[in-house]
Order: sequence, then structure tokens, then C-alpha cells
Amino acid sequence: MTHPLNSDNLAQTGKAGLFRLNSRDIPALKAATAELGHAFFSVDLQRAANVPGFIKALKRDLQFPDWFGGNLDALNDCLTDFSWHPAPGYVIVLSGIERLSTNLTSFAALNEVLSGAVEEWQTRGVPFCIFYVANDLVSASTKP
Repeated sequence: MTHPLNSDNLAQTGKAGLFRLNSRDIPALKAATAELGHAFFSVDLQRAANVPGFIKALKRDLQFPDWFGGNLDALNDCLTDFSWHPAPGYVIVLSGIERLSTNLTSFAALNEVLSGAVEEWQTRGVPFCIFYVANDLVSASTKP
């Protein structure tokens, strides 16, 4: 899916989804996010090879609260409740996914949780966009 790089697209209520993004476009996305006052998170998944690895990376880079339980259910809870970081919208950029995308079971689990969070934010009419840095994807079979 094409990415909503400008602030007009990011501001649309209900604008939520999983997108691909070239790393050279990250500064423009970050600027558009800041213009709107939305929260911007960058997650480095370079060391994540499985479910525990991506949970650890998301906890670290999204600065989850102390009550985070460290499992997929807790990950879903935190991705659908940013009460510790209130904002009118959220943008999450996931980079370094080469290693994780080769573990099809773990990559599918991550995408399931992310897709569920996207759907939840859509029902609330809150902009919530997740971007995979496209030049990190290893093959079409890992398409988010």
C-alpha cells in the first residue's frame, strides 16, 4: 500500500494501516508527524529473530509502561492503549526486519498483532500508521 507521507493524509481520522516506506522517506514522515503533534516511534528490529525478540524491541523502543506483561496479549494491549503516551495519532516505523522476516511463524505473529492494533484504532477514528522500511524486506513472500 502506498504510504501517507504528508500531514494531510496522516491527519485523516481513521487513517490506519501497515505501509512500506523507503528509508530515505523517514525524515519527511517524521516532519509530517511532528507537524500534526502525533507520536512518532522508531523500532529497531535488527536483533529480533523471533517472537520474544520483537516483543523486547517494541517494549524498548515504544517505551512500554512497567505493567507490560511481555507476551503477545500484552503487546496487543499496549499497541491499542497508549495511555502512557497520549497523542492525537501514532506513527511507528519498523526497521531492520531482515532477520525476523525469514522466521515466517514469528513474522506472521507480529503482523497479526499489528493488524489487530490497526483495526482497533480504525474503529476509534484515530490515525495509527505502521511502516515497514521497504528496503529491509527480503522477499515478496514476507509482504506485510
